[in-house]
Amino acid sequence: MGNYQICDFCGNLTEKNTIKMCPSCEQMYQKVRRIVEVHPDTIVLDLSNQTGVSVSRILAFVDNGFFTMKEGTVEVLK
Repeated sequence: MGNYQICDFCGNLTEKNTIKMCPSCEQMYQKVRRIVEVHPDTIVLDLSNQTGVSVSRILAFVDNGFFTMKEGTVEVLK
């Protein structure tokens, strides 16, 4: 596939980068991360409501090791 890869989060074709994430998913990740860094005890549903990022996408970030989850709250890992 040359200089392209499949985004691990949405499945879209994107230019290669080190985190295997397209620009759109990276933007969503940054929105979530900004809130989690300031308010680490925010529950996933509240994160989704505040950022507009779906719960399933936030859980995909957790599954791929970008965050950890403890009792419904998300913490920054990377």
